[in-house]
Amino acid sequence: MTIELPWRRRSIGARLSLLYTLAALTAVALFAGITDWRLSTNFSAEHLRFVQAKVAELQVDLNDAGGKPQALLGEIVKETEGSRLRQYEARVLAGDHVLGETPGMQRELPGSVFPPAIDGLPGAPLRLRHAGQRSYALATVRLASVDGDTPPVLQLALDVTRDAALQSSLRRALALAFALLVPLLAFAGRWVAAQGLAPLTRIAGAARSITPADLSARLPLTPPWPDELHALVQVFNAMLARIEEAFARLSRFSVDLAHELRTPLANLSGELEVCLMRPREAVDYRAALESGLEECRRLNVLIENLLFMARAEHAEQALRHERFDVAQACAWVVAQHAPGAAARGIRIRQDGAATLVADPLLLRQALANLLGNAIRHSHDGGEVRIMLQPVADGVEIRVQDDGEGIEAAHLPHLFDRFYQVDAARRHGVGQGTGLGLSIVRTIVELHHGTVTVASVRGSGTTVSMQVPSGLSLPTDSFQSEPSKHEV
Repeated sequence: MTIELPWRRRSIGARLSLLYTLAALTAVALFAGITDWRLSTNFSAEHLRFVQAKVAELQVDLNDAGGKPQALLGEIVKETEGSRLRQYEARVLAGDHVLGETPGMQRELPGSVFPPAIDGLPGAPLRLRHAGQRSYALATVRLASVDGDTPPVLQLALDVTRDAALQSSLRRALALAFALLVPLLAFAGRWVAAQGLAPLTRIAGAARSITPADLSARLPLTPPWPDELHALVQVFNAMLARIEEAFARLSRFSVDLAHELRTPLANLSGELEVCLMRPREAVDYRAALESGLEECRRLNVLIENLLFMARAEHAEQALRHERFDVAQACAWVVAQHAPGAAARGIRIRQDGAATLVADPLLLRQALANLLGNAIRHSHDGGEVRIMLQPVADGVEIRVQDDGEGIEAAHLPHLFDRFYQVDAARRHGVGQGTGLGLSIVRTIVELHHGTVTVASVRGSGTTVSMQVPSGLSLPTDSFQSEPSKHEV
């Protein structure tokens, strides 16, 4: 069982809007994060450079004073005294004893908040300390000794309040901008999705206007569709063309079927009504029954042919693939038609030989339909030829007659159901339904082959079937030799 996620049931526009908004917000959040990180990194580097420079400067003062810490106190007092906004605070220690510090430093920055002392210049990161409304970057450095004296320890507290305030203001501005961008990006995403899906709305509107009453309408190709939808529109139009053609064939089929069924039924009911109008002799009743039986047989053949066509087109046809001698199959069909051909003095010649992997029963039915048509349309005393020729992937079977031929205008429609070149010709039992060539084409297409017809008015007709082998079976014990049969 497939479980549909709730978000998959949403419209494409809603999903596109959501994805666009999330992507844009992610980009904004990434930009804000990188900006804040870069600003914080720059501030930290500047703070570290200042502390390192101040430590180096005080080390020089200590060296110049011969290692006397009082020189450091004098320098510190000189730089911080009288300034309401001091740049830094400093304390000088000798062991655990405080030698001096910036006035008021003990109140906000006792010695316990500073990190442990290190030798040399301090490294990153500096410890941050918030005291009241101010912020400090702290460092503890043990200065180098002079003349073997005990080196003093220097505690520096750089005032970074303005930098911290600037960074906090930037973060608040970015957060506010992010909050304002959420509805703005959602609206923009919806608008972008609507613009992107507008062609689909056009397709839906155009498709909605196509009804069974007018299947000739097509989706317009102008103005040009986007590249992603151009192929879809062409496929949709091709599908409409196939549906229109199928509806047209179905309509013609219904009309032709009604006509084909009406004619024998009308003949049957008319003969029975005439027979029942007054008492008749037994021989008249017998003639009426025989005529009715002939019409029933013709209807039965028509129905069987229609059922075969329906099974072949609307279900998977189970073909019996067998290797067989095509010449023997043709000889069997020729023998079935020999009496009718002999009655009109028509000779049937068979040339060539081949083997094929296919359904022998269906192939014999197709050949029987072609041979029956050729005999029916040949001149009395004429000749019908069946020629077999092996080809690259199968066999070509040609049935040629020397009859009246067919005009070129009829050739494209010969394989249509119920199509008849001469609708007024005499119908024999099981003949003249207009389904013979349609069945031939269906059988050949079931074998993935092709069938073609060539004819010139007054010069006869040739129908060619090219049937490929369906399977690669082992070669049978028989070997077909070129044969020639004549009836």
